[in-house]
Amino acid sequence: MTHRSGTPEITGTGGAESGSVPAAFVDVDETLVRSVTFLSLFSFDARRRGRGAEADAVIEEFRALRAAGMSRGESHRWFYRHWSGRDVADLGHVGREWFASRAADPAFFNIAVRRRLAELSRAGSRIVLVSGSFAPALCPIAEAVGATSVLCTSLATAAGKYTGEVLATMVGADKSAALHRYAEEAAIDLSSCAAFGDHHSDVAMFELVGHPVVVGDADPRLHGYPAQRLPGWTAPVSRGS
Repeated sequence: MTHRSGTPEITGTGGAESGSVPAAFVDVDETLVRSVTFLSLFSFDARRRGRGAEADAVIEEFRALRAAGMSRGESHRWFYRHWSGRDVADLGHVGREWFASRAADPAFFNIAVRRRLAELSRAGSRIVLVSGSFAPALCPIAEAVGATSVLCTSLATAAGKYTGEVLATMVGADKSAALHRYAEEAAIDLSSCAAFGDHHSDVAMFELVGHPVVVGDADPRLHGYPAQRLPGWTAPVSRGS
């Protein structure tokens, strides 16, 4: 699996015959899984170390900054600095513990999305996760769904520890650029690919592919978007990513 960070067809706006979808690009938070993964992992890690109240305060401030109009990219840079000094390998282990605890909940994965990805994978499609979250949270999810690549937020490291600096975000237009790079490296045609998302920011991916799939109806700005539809959750999580 790399980080840059069969279904017979995809129906809806444009069909895809069996084996003709070279890759499916999948938003993670509130599309594939119910959680906002980087916030959930942050809280889980803090509580393991007896710092739950501190984590709650950081997450509350993060949400307040977003509500006050800070861009998603800048808010992510603000948030990820709180991982400064953490050991990379240790956080990878914590991420697997976090995933095991969350995946034990049958509602963690969106079953409809996971089933569709399994069908695509059996038909030969590459599953590529595309997320503003980061590797410690995403790698175990990728392994669980058989994803071959993860395009995600990239954090700087030094001497085996996170510095708190974000090298590259993966929100909005970042996703469009990442898909273009991936398609060029993999020599695939994006117009034959699929993309799954739940938020209007995922239109950056939808516009590039031939088979967009909107998951759920929590975002009113996607209600009229021409795409296939898959169910989301009846009670949407407040999106922090």
